[in-house]
Amino acid sequence: MIFELMSNGTMVRLPDEMPVAGLPELPFPKVFLLLPYNRYIAGTSQMKTMERWTLGKLGTDREKEVFLYDGKAISLFLGEKEKVTLSGELTGELRSHLLCQIPAPGEHMPTALILRGLVRENHVLSDEEFINDEGAMLESLEKLPSLRMPYWAIRLALYRNDYEAVSRIKTWLKAAYDVFDGGTPSPRIWFSLTDLPGRQAIDEMEGLSFSLDDLQRMNSQSSRPVVLYSKAGYLILSDYGGEGPETAFRIWMLLPIPLWNEMRERRKLSIREIVTASWGYLDGLEAENERNRFRGQGSLSRQG
Repeated sequence: MIFELMSNGTMVRLPDEMPVAGLPELPFPKVFLLLPYNRYIAGTSQMKTMERWTLGKLGTDREKEVFLYDGKAISLFLGEKEKVTLSGELTGELRSHLLCQIPAPGEHMPTALILRGLVRENHVLSDEEFINDEGAMLESLEKLPSLRMPYWAIRLALYRNDYEAVSRIKTWLKAAYDVFDGGTPSPRIWFSLTDLPGRQAIDEMEGLSFSLDDLQRMNSQSSRPVVLYSKAGYLILSDYGGEGPETAFRIWMLLPIPLWNEMRERRKLSIREIVTASWGYLDGLEAENERNRFRGQGSLSRQG
């Protein structure tokens, strides 16, 4: 796929067969974005690197690795003074155009076995022949959203070697598997390395009836977790990770009232269990959205 950056900051797709002098020969899958001053961005994928982006100059072998993130603008220097900025929307589009050419990453069997151990009451997963057939199981999961979301959450977390995410997902499935069904608004989560989160997060919390004074008062408490109630729900402040303040970060989580009542009042979960289970569920939502960007139902297993 070849795109060209327009003067208004958008991009248009060029015909695939259109010759562009000076573009490097790269293996499939690939995405190019032509920039001013004979520059380009190239996106590729290999077995060990799901996506790699480079900034290069047409007709030369000069290139520099760059990193694209959904929703985050990036400024690229094209010479000594020349610069171009790609919007957060455009960086997300570029990533989607590359990822849609790539089979879904991760390994099926480790994922299926972990999921079966966590959701034992589901008779579908007790069929050994069924879980050994990746294609058949993935096809069936399309009709079983209650299994599809945790499956992809575990699979993508294992692919990234993110075992803390796997642990959160396990807590969600063991302690609150069915809590988030039924149309209740999802929890919301923010993070901070310092005392308070960034301005955007504070603005969002203020929009939920938690004032800056409320947040500062929560942060001033010597022991955590701390919980504060408003008509929007329960705001939880909890430390996470590390043995001391220099390595820990802070989680700010809004839990809608129905979810709090179910997990805290009825199931008697601890605050930390509530935070971990809710975060695991949010991992599942993110994985569900991410897997939709990949091509087909194949497997791009991480090689050692």
